[in-house]
Amino acid sequence: MGSVQEIKRRHESRLMKMRGVVGVGIGMKDGKEVIRVYVTEDNPKAREALPASLEEIPVEIVVTGPFTAR
Repeated sequence: MGSVQEIKRRHESRLMKMRGVVGVGIGMKDGKEVIRVYVTEDNPKAREALPASLEEIPVEIVVTGPFTAR
């Protein structure tokens, strides 16, 4: 297993192609690093399609709505 940054980098392109995904990042939850997947809405089908973990790193789904550039 590599660093969280390496794991994110390896999977980011595939995750970003998934419907409703607007971003991928790294965060902390309960004192441990997680890969955060930002989605436009809380959709059961999207949640089902997203992995619970990537290479043993937990995935946290964060509902943000759409992102817009300013």
